[in-house]
Amino acid sequence: MSKRELSRYRKQILRRLRRGNNPERDLPMLMAAGYKPVSEWDDEELSKGRPRNSRGSICGRAPSWLTGQIEAEALRRLKEATLSALKPRPEVLSQVLLALATNPETPADLLAMLDAALTTAKQRIGPEQDPQPPVRLKDPDIPPELVDDEDRMPQYLYDAHDEGRVF
Repeated sequence: MSKRELSRYRKQILRRLRRGNNPERDLPMLMAAGYKPVSEWDDEELSKGRPRNSRGSICGRAPSWLTGQIEAEALRRLKEATLSALKPRPEVLSQVLLALATNPETPADLLAMLDAALTTAKQRIGPEQDPQPPVRLKDPDIPPELVDDEDRMPQYLYDAHDEGRVF
């Protein structure tokens, strides 16, 4: 018996998805039939669990076959918003984590989660960088014995000053 081609009509695709036979096969067909992908939904559509209709309103029950995708998209957006809010201010994140870690009333399992969050934040945001003190070029007329900031000066500039090659 030969395999027959599945219907590509939107209603038939939705019926197959409701039955839950093969959602991996049917979801791309549904997107090709004009159903709005979950990644393009706005926040209200995501919170209600279904896209807007042609009139622009959201009515009806959330489709049960999309629950996993909706939760995954909501979690992705939450992580993205959290990282974008904390990225310009890593000092706030480190202060909050330090306050929770040093508090004796913090439970041990929360401390383990804080450690994991700090590790993840360092991986995503990057380690906190120490600001380098400003380095001033030495005046060629001043001998190196009279300059008191040699420890802050890069070695190549110090050598260049000794050799008289200061720019």
